[in-house]
Amino acid sequence: MKSLKPYYPIFKFVATFAVLYIGFSILYYLFLDVEWSSQLYPDPVTAQVAYQTQELLILLGYNAQTLNSVGHPSVLVFIDESVLFRIIEGCNAVSVMILFTAFVVAFSKGFKKTLLFLLFGILFIYVVNLIRLVILGIVFYSYSDYSDVAHDIIFPAVIYGAVVLLWIFWIKDIKTSRIEKS
Repeated sequence: MKSLKPYYPIFKFVATFAVLYIGFSILYYLFLDVEWSSQLYPDPVTAQVAYQTQELLILLGYNAQTLNSVGHPSVLVFIDESVLFRIIEGCNAVSVMILFTAFVVAFSKGFKKTLLFLLFGILFIYVVNLIRLVILGIVFYSYSDYSDVAHDIIFPAVIYGAVVLLWIFWIKDIKTSRIEKS
């Protein structure tokens, strides 16, 4: 039987990733379980993302508004007093950021470089998500025939594609720095 020693880095990565992903997910669940005031409803991150989506739509010339949804933990987004969609907790990209963070930390070498890349990556994911929501608002308002395809296929591919590109950059950068040290 072959030795498992050559596979140790793979096992270490998978175990580290799993522990971090589960741990961060539990912490996020506990964060969401807090009873937030009506001002920060449904939670502070989702409320902020909804507000920034509204402000960007206004900046682009749309008569946009948001309103906390009664009885449903979400924020309604309106243009010209017509409801376009709800922004729920899953729309704030935090779960995507958790997935990104667990991968980067599990595949890291060096605290400072990892921390800087995490900060850049999380900010990048946040901005891509905001742009995604603004474009979705425009699609729902002006091109409603394409709203399902945009919401269910195109924009998930955009946000997860951005994460995969960040991961590829991270792996390539680590691999390059390891080669340079040799």
